[in-house]
Amino acid sequence: MYNQLLGSSLLGNSYGISSGSFSFVNLVLANATSHTRTRWQTFMSDKLKSIKSWINKNGYPLEMKVAKTLKEHGFDIAQSILYKDSETGKYRETDIIAHVTKGINNVWFNLTFIFECKKTIGKPWVVFTNHSDNKSQNIQPPLFASKNAQILVQTILKNNDYRSPILFPDLKKYGYNIVTSHSENKNLAYSATQSVTKATEYLVKKSNESNKKFCNIYVPIVVIEGDLIEASLNYDNDIELLEVDYSTVVSTKSFEEQNSSLLTVVTSDYFGKFAMELMGDCEQFFKNYSKEIELISKNHPTNIPTNIYDNDF
Repeated sequence: MYNQLLGSSLLGNSYGISSGSFSFVNLVLANATSHTRTRWQTFMSDKLKSIKSWINKNGYPLEMKVAKTLKEHGFDIAQSILYKDSETGKYRETDIIAHVTKGINNVWFNLTFIFECKKTIGKPWVVFTNHSDNKSQNIQPPLFASKNAQILVQTILKNNDYRSPILFPDLKKYGYNIVTSHSENKNLAYSATQSVTKATEYLVKKSNESNKKFCNIYVPIVVIEGDLIEASLNYDNDIELLEVDYSTVVSTKSFEEQNSSLLTVVTSDYFGKFAMELMGDCEQFFKNYSKEIELISKNHPTNIPTNIYDNDF
């Protein structure tokens, strides 16, 4: 021990530093380390701020908030599920798919909601609307559904007076076009509605190609972080604008087998209440259509017949 201490003393002396000077050197090194650490923390802080700014700019927090809200109201959700674009043949991502499921006689009945989320602050979306007294809730609406779900709706129309808002939305006032205001080139509203519609069509197609025992109804929904405006003509042929929480849009394709489709656009500010009401509609759907669902589970459990006598579509 003595020799070790002596060696240390001699080592210090060999560099011209007395043993009492080591505390000063250590203090200088400690300050240098603290300064480096501060610079590193500042660098990392600036880097994280930059990433956070990019995340906010691209609207990811909206998608996360919508998913969280859906979970809180009892929906099962999946995020970033791929679908195949029918026009380009490329795979793209959905934002959120939420569903409510009930099993009857080993057949799964699914109410599935496909969400597209868009940040639109500063550029309100405008829905051009028509008013019609002829949109009856006693006719089959434009619906995204598997083959056996289409039969379910026909059965409901014949046998049940209850009209679920999921299947039979009030179309006395409906939108026929949607655009992004203050935008000359890129129409985000159009591209978003097309994207969620294509994703929904893909899911319907895959449902009808499967022999699994399920019955699927799909509803496309766009959630926007920004303002939503409905535009219509009044009796004096002047444009009337009304700020709304949500709106229903019906699009029509010429010469298509299913030439009409329906989707809902809802603002993020209203989405908490919307999700709560939507879950209530799902619960009422299963409660009020239990007899019709039971019938489909027995007679049309799949969408691909297992033999020529099954599922007489």
